[in-house]
Amino acid sequence: MSVKKLGELEKINNNGEESEMFYCDKEEESSANPRAPFRRQLLMSFGTFLLTTGAGTTAGFSAILIPQLQEENGQQKISTEMVSWVAAMASFALVFGNLISGYLMEKLGRRTSQVVMSVFFTSGWAVIGFAQNIYFILLGRFITGLCQGWLGPLGPVFVGEISTPKYRGFFLASLSLAIAFGVLMSHLFGTILHWSYASLLCGLFPFTGGIILYFAPESPAWLAAQNRIEECINSFKWFRGITPNTIVELDKMVAAQANKDQTKSKITTLKANIKKPEFYKPLVIMTMFFIMTQLSGVNVISAYTPEMMSELIGNNRNSYTAMLSIDVLRCLSLFGACVLLKSKGRRPMAMISGIFTSLSLIVLAVYLYSVGDKNLSPIVTLGLMTIYMIVSNLGVVPLPWNMVGELFATETKGLGSGISVMMTSISYFATIKTAPGMFQSIGHKGAYLFYGLSTLIGTVYLFFYLPETKGKTLMQIEEYFRYGKKGKTKDTTKDVEANTPFV
Repeated sequence: MSVKKLGELEKINNNGEESEMFYCDKEEESSANPRAPFRRQLLMSFGTFLLTTGAGTTAGFSAILIPQLQEENGQQKISTEMVSWVAAMASFALVFGNLISGYLMEKLGRRTSQVVMSVFFTSGWAVIGFAQNIYFILLGRFITGLCQGWLGPLGPVFVGEISTPKYRGFFLASLSLAIAFGVLMSHLFGTILHWSYASLLCGLFPFTGGIILYFAPESPAWLAAQNRIEECINSFKWFRGITPNTIVELDKMVAAQANKDQTKSKITTLKANIKKPEFYKPLVIMTMFFIMTQLSGVNVISAYTPEMMSELIGNNRNSYTAMLSIDVLRCLSLFGACVLLKSKGRRPMAMISGIFTSLSLIVLAVYLYSVGDKNLSPIVTLGLMTIYMIVSNLGVVPLPWNMVGELFATETKGLGSGISVMMTSISYFATIKTAPGMFQSIGHKGAYLFYGLSTLIGTVYLFFYLPETKGKTLMQIEEYFRYGKKGKTKDTTKDVEANTPFV
């Protein structure tokens, strides 16, 4: 059998000596199934998809839990103040999950951290399912919210690091679809079942996702950062395959680690890295993007869907039907976003989605102000809400979760993604907790106007600062922030795209 060297990789290992690990047999490479790497990426991304579905069920569960608790008699009958805490407890815990996520993904690894998190996630749903009073429900909501925050930066980082540039947009956008699917499932379970049974069914999603990821290799980028070069190459070959095109990216990944100064402490290295433009520039962009997403009101609708639908259609009789219809529409829109992100750029989708999201909310608010509460036309209100759900889920909702796994450099990915997602968690908690008070003080129409204007301001900011990342390798994106638009970088987008067919 003939043998060839993989670029400069044979020169790089822990001892600086040649290793048989860096050789690949031509016959083995040529006979390998070219679809295998894509299918492996798809399967392991599906594991993260199921974990993220658990996050979606956490976000949507309060919409069916609160009405059932309010209708029950005895010790579980709760006050209005407690209602807001049942809805907001998970979002309150998000911040703490974000705080530990960056540390754990760097300490344990991307894959291992998800497996550990799935255990806690499943346990949280079990606590809710077997709860005998409101305090155990709140405890379970805190645990599931903690895991939701833990997964926030972790899931996109893992998926972004294991997938090829050609399909990375599709896989990352599917995580937003998973959130919407989880919201739909929690609403569907709670519509036909008691909340205790519904919560146990919700726990099956993170449980299954954890089992799938248990059998996955660790992220090759994380292994390279830990100077575990041989494991990095094995993982890279498993996820991406070894072809002349993928060698370029692997070569740069390992070479970058080999050229690091290993004498500096981690604290010293971190202090140096956070001063670099490839850290603070994407941090500001992602923080603004995440805040804009929350201020567009998308998660408020998930948490208070029955109440908001009854206001828009003028009665409570069909509010649950409208809720499930909105959930299905959200899923379809996000599936469309997954497909579009494979072929369309991030910037155009962000601009189009941001403009039409803000316009639909502002027009809805103006309509509600003009006709009053008694002359509502459900066709007009639900039509505008339908437009809002479609356009927001084509860009405003999925893109920040898509790009948080792309923009940050490997050395600061845990810290940068953790901080930016923590900011969206703070915004998420603030919007969920203040929504009932906002509905009472300025009305639903005032809330829609506020969300619309906030989205418009955020869109203007993104127009000036959001970069295009479609088809770029993670190294190219890092170099863009390091050197700027005029920096000297080699465009190897076509070279490093895998030949794996999309099937």
